[in-house]
Amino acid sequence: MIQVHVSDQVLDDARDRQREGDPALSPAEARRIARRLREGIGGLPPEEYREQLRVRLRDFAAAQDLDLPSPDTRSTFWSYQLENHPDLNLATGETLHSMHMAAAYTESQNAIVEDTLRYLEGTPGGKALGELHLWDVQVQNELKLSQDEGRALAYEAWGTLSEKYAATTENEALFFMAELNPGAVAYQTESRQLRQDGKLGIIEFMYPAPAQKYADLAPETQELLASQAVRAQIHTFSYDETDPKFTPLTRAGHLDLEELKALPTPEAQRAAVLEVCARVASLDGPARAADVERLVEEIKVLRPDHEVTLPGVEDREWAAGLRERTPTAPAAPAPVAVSTHGQYLPGVRVDARTGPAPLTPLAFPAAGAAAAHAHAFLPGVDAQAKSVLADRTDAPAAAPQAPPAPEQSRDTGREV
Repeated sequence: MIQVHVSDQVLDDARDRQREGDPALSPAEARRIARRLREGIGGLPPEEYREQLRVRLRDFAAAQDLDLPSPDTRSTFWSYQLENHPDLNLATGETLHSMHMAAAYTESQNAIVEDTLRYLEGTPGGKALGELHLWDVQVQNELKLSQDEGRALAYEAWGTLSEKYAATTENEALFFMAELNPGAVAYQTESRQLRQDGKLGIIEFMYPAPAQKYADLAPETQELLASQAVRAQIHTFSYDETDPKFTPLTRAGHLDLEELKALPTPEAQRAAVLEVCARVASLDGPARAADVERLVEEIKVLRPDHEVTLPGVEDREWAAGLRERTPTAPAAPAPVAVSTHGQYLPGVRVDARTGPAPLTPLAFPAAGAAAAHAHAFLPGVDAQAKSVLADRTDAPAAAPQAPPAPEQSRDTGREV
């Protein structure tokens, strides 16, 4: 169910925001915005002009004020929409865009205690970028961009701002969504930024997990997939590697539910889910090296004959490049000195029996005992430590193809 009470007043406010939408932009205003953005680069050759415009907007977004208004301020994140919620007074078939839900809920909380919550579009930086109306077709036309070029430009600018917003989040992160979608900023940018900064534990989903997707899985697996930590890492949507939003993270975080249902035991299903989490943690970088170690050790106990596959060198280099360019990102923790699995010291083999001290576990729910004591899952079987890692070397593909639409998009286009 939803994590906190949402009053009818909040729902009515969200409905009003959705019904009213943004005021229509006049042609004169669209020209004014475009002149401002084209100043000094409008006469460049088309390809160079588009690149300079992209850099200009990215730098503009990265420079915006996203400081927390109070040390205790929490942050909201949103994606797609809310529909058929069992605990809210929604009309049959009614959908509300999560952007409006997050805004209405934030402002209702701030009316009680000032600066208790924030949402991206309500920050000074969000307002400044919003004033450029980058999703508006008139602005895109005035910028001499095709619709695809204009949408890609807007997506990157808002993604840059979102990355900084996540990097400045220090307290609870409320995710107004049922699950992460690989084509959304929430997956590719915001949750990734939080995880790589060591903030996986502050992510809280405001909508229930999509239980209908998991109906044919073991009860223990359903419980695992509904946990906050797992929901903050995986996605269950099919994807196309020619989609321009496809990244190595898209592939690493994908959990194939049909393959999961075909596994014969709850232990094997749990191992498969944790393997996806381990792949994501590997891309998240040094801050999550201990998680990779712990997850792989648990998988080795649950499925001793299974070979775990983690992202290869090229995918890890891609992820490292994102961490290096993160605006105002906190300094990353120093990498662990030794990896028992060679993922952070490629080519180095270390005997797991003489590896690092036991690691602090994450809060992944387990049926009965925790993973480190997974003999309860396999009575009568002694766990054997063995090399189970296989390095992935496949590189991501990219081509200008429109992304899939597993959920309806909203009027802003940010998640499309």
